[in-house]
Amino acid sequence: MPMAALFDPSLGREPQRFEGDVVDGMYQCPALSYVIDHPDAGLILFETGIAPTWASEWLPEWLQMLNLDAITPEVCLEAVLQQRNLGPEDFSHVIQGHLHADHAGGLRLFEDAGATIVVHEDEWRHVVTNVADADEFFIRADWNFVSRAPQMLMYGDQEIARDLWCISLPGHTPGTMGILARLDQTGWVLLTSDAMFFHDTLGPPPANSPIDMDTEAWNTSIAKIAAIAADRDAFLLPGHDTTGAQFVDGVCGAKQIEFAPGSAYE
Repeated sequence: MPMAALFDPSLGREPQRFEGDVVDGMYQCPALSYVIDHPDAGLILFETGIAPTWASEWLPEWLQMLNLDAITPEVCLEAVLQQRNLGPEDFSHVIQGHLHADHAGGLRLFEDAGATIVVHEDEWRHVVTNVADADEFFIRADWNFVSRAPQMLMYGDQEIARDLWCISLPGHTPGTMGILARLDQTGWVLLTSDAMFFHDTLGPPPANSPIDMDTEAWNTSIAKIAAIAADRDAFLLPGHDTTGAQFVDGVCGAKQIEFAPGSAYE
């Protein structure tokens, strides 16, 4: 199955351990979406980036952590898909690694598209129970329609199509999950969402995010990522990095992520 990484908007974050692209003291990190063309299930979208309405919806304290000045409608999901002659109605499934506002902002495009929205049941239970309008980096407007749309709630690790698995990776949020897929030529890839922020998050030692909701669960999940990747020589695609981590014979090394247009993993 082919897969393309869409290099959507860049967030400005305060740099931590990661030595990436730093401009005026802020690390410029991507908000990524992936299109998977599955031979049985059709087009599947993994994560949906930032809503173009962020300026009126994000809380002031969130904007102290991130600089979203570069996030214009032209670089958000709807416009990026249009540039590739795609629309919401072209996708059979939209899989959300988690529902934070920098990952689920484009989900509302799919309210009437008919795509099946895939979320982990622990994530869904948490947000519908605890989030009013905007809280804990969640925005209800992103996902409030999901209860009325076709939906699939995940639990544990589940194969939802041939060689395409949803992998439970809680810690960053209660129901964070990744996607493990076997591509014909590339081999196994693991899309980690924010269970693994950067390519060097694995360490040693592993470096979690200061906004993880459950550090113990996060530690278990990052060890699970490393074990899966080493077992399958997988290419790890982190939540916010232009560089991935490639395992070869169980040994991890950095590998640049190639973005569409002009590049697809097969």
